Amino acid sequence: MEISKHLVDLVVNSLEALAKHVLIMLAEEEDGVSLEVSDDGFGINEEEVRKAFAGEKAPRGKGLACLKQTAEGSGGEFAYRSTEKGTVVRALFKGVPLGKVGDALIVFWQEMPITVITLSAVTKKGGFVFDSRLIETKYGAYSDTETMVKVRKDVNYTLTNLFGGK
Repeated sequence: MEISKHLVDLVVNSLEALAKHVLIMLAEEEDGVSLEVSDDGFGINEEEVRKAFAGEKAPRGKGLACLKQTAEGSGGEFAYRSTEKGTVVRALFKGVPLGKVGDALIVFWQEMPITVITLSAVTKKGGFVFDSRLIETKYGAYSDTETMVKVRKDVNYTLTNLFGGK
């Protein structure tokens, strides 16, 4: 599964936890790509996560279990911390494609006006920052479909160049 698919799940979880700010960090590591998502939402119950990791039925936590499986299955790592003040999830992927992160951002487009989403990406080639507060300044009217297309294309193009198809 592509990293961008996991990103959709993580950010949707953040939005459901009523996060006001979601920070997404992508980084090129020596032997893979790391993804860290942190938010200021109300967190996730430890019991739900335990059940999801054990393969039991749980209302929340299935996405974390899938992310853990993908990261560790690739030879990478997975960690998370959650409190009533927010959640931080970090995964290192080895050989897992990044996918279309710009397309993932469009999935939460409707929620962006109430939640600030910041994406930071760093590789040896350079860096990139996307901040949903700057959409109208950089791309055009928030409600315009063309703006959505510009954001998607810009993020996908830039990250593909930075990560070189990783």
